[in-house]
Amino acid sequence: MKKLIALFLAVVMIAGLVACTSTAKTDTPANETTKTDAPANTPADTSADPAKTPAATEETADKADEANDTATGDVQNYKIGVSIMELTAYTWYQGVIDGCNNWMTDHGAEYGVNFTFDFEDSRSDVQTMLTNVENMIAAGSDGIILFPADASSAIPTMKENVANGIPFVIGDYAQEYSNESDKVWSTFVGHDMKALGVKAGEVAVEYLKTLNKDNPVCLYISVPTSGQVSQDRYDGFAETVLAAFPNAKIIDEGDTGAHNRDSAQTLVENVLQRESVIDVVCGHNDAEVVGAYNAAVAQGRNEIKFIGIAGDIDVLNWIQNGNEAWLGEVLQDPVVLGYQATDAMYHALVLGEKLPDKYDLPEPEAITPANIADYAWQSWGWLG
Repeated sequence: MKKLIALFLAVVMIAGLVACTSTAKTDTPANETTKTDAPANTPADTSADPAKTPAATEETADKADEANDTATGDVQNYKIGVSIMELTAYTWYQGVIDGCNNWMTDHGAEYGVNFTFDFEDSRSDVQTMLTNVENMIAAGSDGIILFPADASSAIPTMKENVANGIPFVIGDYAQEYSNESDKVWSTFVGHDMKALGVKAGEVAVEYLKTLNKDNPVCLYISVPTSGQVSQDRYDGFAETVLAAFPNAKIIDEGDTGAHNRDSAQTLVENVLQRESVIDVVCGHNDAEVVGAYNAAVAQGRNEIKFIGIAGDIDVLNWIQNGNEAWLGEVLQDPVVLGYQATDAMYHALVLGEKLPDKYDLPEPEAITPANIADYAWQSWGWLG
């Protein structure tokens, strides 16, 4: 009898376990938000600020809608035109393309958007830039990310198209406007140009202190057509050097040619003929400084040191391989530039937000012989 009772109890227990197991395996539908309810004996929270409750409810509803849209596979498709100042001759801008694509990889599925990019090369020519913008809009671009060829020529085109509902995000080179009504772009995304010059000046000062002279001579190669951008870089460099060496001589030479290695080399060949003493050369970007370096090598001016700005594979190789002519490379990261410009376009175009005048980017860093081993620069595809 006892055995029969024990058997009966065992059967009952097994049945109960089966029932519990079946309940635990009930899945929440994939397109529903799982919700954890408060215990039945917990009173409702009446302490919330009534003024904040509607906003919180709307925010929650918006986020729920976004989550449901993404979960159910709804994707908003946009065509984004990207006009790049100089892609063919200046591989630095390939990093901008990488940044745009990286943003899509990181956030496209999360935000339920698909940006199809149309990258166009202005080849440092204003008219080509304007034609590219017009063609991209005619081809159906919903927004334009513009890395302009100069400081102001794109303003009339932007005003016309912004009035037609097409937002613009400016990258790298800030636009200079005379009237507040000209400022129609959603935001500017760019590095602090003066900070780039300051960082280069700091590298120069560290070296100049080893010369034990109070009147060092520096050559800076500017690009006049770049407007305030070039001026800011020069100011940052010159002010930093002069703060440490008030008697220093800063030679400012403007490259009015093609703004490439060849034009810079021709310019500096002439400068070297008249300047018997130059301790350090810096410039608006790597093309200018590498051109100056080539001129110095050709004339046997081995005493001159060089500092690049932006990011160039030859410069980094020279630093890596112990070329003592190179003091450093001030990194202007193009990947973060493209990434943040795309993020700004998302907020302006998709969310319709009013953006700040400028997106802040990380402070510049100087890659030097002392720290180059800390950088995985060989993996930066945009270096070429």
